[in-house]
Amino acid sequence: MTLSTCQAILAMGIFFILLGITFLLWNRKEVKTYYNSKSTQRDLKEFLAHEPERPWLNAWQIGGRVALVLGTLLAIAGGVLWLML
Repeated sequence: MTLSTCQAILAMGIFFILLGITFLLWNRKEVKTYYNSKSTQRDLKEFLAHEPERPWLNAWQIGGRVALVLGTLLAIAGGVLWLML
């Protein structure tokens, strides 16, 4: 395995870590925006109890967690392989 291959794996890991952090921050913004818009409407039950659950609001969070795990594994693998060369 060449040095450039190890660097590419490490770069992909860092990219996925940054992507995961971006997704998690985006999820926080979307949830906050959605429930703040609900607070101006008449039905405050959904605003207070967050019921019914909105699974699509958690999609960015799930994607962010997957990207973080994948990025961490790639970064560790790339770093270990780079150190072994």
